[in-house]
Amino acid sequence: MPDHDNSSRTVTVPTCDHGPVTVWEPDWCTGSETEHQPGGYRVDITHASPDYEFAVSTSRGTPVVLRACFEQRPFTERPPGHVPFVNVEMDGDWHPHGSDDLRHLSNTLMAHADRLLELADRLDGLTTAFDATKGGTPAAANPEIGRGC
Repeated sequence: MPDHDNSSRTVTVPTCDHGPVTVWEPDWCTGSETEHQPGGYRVDITHASPDYEFAVSTSRGTPVVLRACFEQRPFTERPPGHVPFVNVEMDGDWHPHGSDDLRHLSNTLMAHADRLLELADRLDGLTTAFDATKGGTPAAANPEIGRGC
């Protein structure tokens, strides 16, 4: 991502509370009207990059698990302040992250990946046990089969 000093672009956004507001526009900003919200309030002016999508391949397609984008709100009065951050969409909501927050999220996702590997190993054991009985053991007689998570 280019630094603040690498962009000479500016954008003028008409606002309902401060009239036309000219702001520096980062190189990574898409510059679309939805980010700059012409006619809105100055505090709502937002710079946003295109989304980075994190998808996984499944037997039923490739769903997007996470979305993230660079964002900056030059006139906000709320955290994370005026500095650029990464907004991460999870479970239908967007969550602002600083660099330390992103590292924590990454570590958490790696721990979840480790847990999925443990579940895969357990599934191997369940499948092997099932194959050994040739599927002849009813679920009621085998507490491992049909048990909730």
